[in-house]
Amino acid sequence: MFTFADIRDIAIQIERNGEAVYRRTAKNAQDLNVARMLEWLAEEEARHAQWFESLPLLRAFEPQDDQIHNLGRELLQGMMAQQTFSLDPARLSDASEINALLRDAIEFENDTILFYEMLYSFLDDSQTMHQLEQIIAEEGAHVAQLKEIIALRGD
Repeated sequence: MFTFADIRDIAIQIERNGEAVYRRTAKNAQDLNVARMLEWLAEEEARHAQWFESLPLLRAFEPQDDQIHNLGRELLQGMMAQQTFSLDPARLSDASEINALLRDAIEFENDTILFYEMLYSFLDDSQTMHQLEQIIAEEGAHVAQLKEIIALRGD
């Protein structure tokens, strides 16, 4: 069983991991426009993490079995510590075209949504479920924004 605090912490970690990959790749980008796009994507990930950090915890959770709860939390956090889903730094650094970077970012956001939807299936508290629905909606809005940028660029 996971609490909303667990899920929020994981969401923050995922966003921070994405931010770090984008920033690292931007530093190595040969094309200035690609570097700028990667920096913008990094800033978006940082903004997402801040958004998750600002979400209030609606209720305290008292697990009936602290050991199992803590083990589950540690396992999940350990799995997510380095997770960047579809953000492959090598692929990003090879991308010389901004729309390709945007498509990779969309793939990352979609992978994140799928992960949150998987976590949703483990929840049984309606308040926590509602909060996770908000997170999924925010990630969906990011996908829509990235697609809009691609459309405006004419691809």
